[in-house]
Amino acid sequence: MLKFGQNKLKNELEQKLAETDAELAELNKSLADKMTRLAEQTGDTAPLIQAVDALHKAKKYYSVETAPKETLDVHEALADTLLLLGRENKDREALENSVKAYRNAITMASLIGDEDRRQDLKINYKLALTFLGQHQETPSLFKVA
Repeated sequence: MLKFGQNKLKNELEQKLAETDAELAELNKSLADKMTRLAEQTGDTAPLIQAVDALHKAKKYYSVETAPKETLDVHEALADTLLLLGRENKDREALENSVKAYRNAITMASLIGDEDRRQDLKINYKLALTFLGQHQETPSLFKVA
C-alpha cells in the first residue's frame, strides 16, 4: 500500500511539474511578444535582446505536441524586427541576435512541420549572416568544373 501511495504522489508531482513548465513557457512567450512590440514602437533593440532570452528559455519546454504556431509567429516577428533594426542602426548585437532568433524560428517551424515557412526563415537567416559579413561563399562554377 505504501508503494502505491508513493507512485500516486510521484505521478501527481510530475503532472504539476509539466503544468508549471507549460505555464512558464507561455509566460516567456508572452514576455517576448511584448518586448518585440515595444522594440517595434521605440526602435530600441534592448527589449529584443531580452525577448531572445525569454524565447530561448521557453523553447526547452516545447515538443512536437506542444509547439504552437503562435510561438513560431513570435520567434519570426522577433527575428525580423532584430534584423530590420540591426540593419537600419548598424547594430551588430541586434544582427547577431537576429541570427539566434531565426535559428529558433527555424527549429519551431520544423517542430510544427511547416516546411514552407522553414525555407522562408532560412532565407532571412542567411540574409542576417550576410549583414554580419558571415555569408557562405558559393564556389565559382569555373573552379568546380
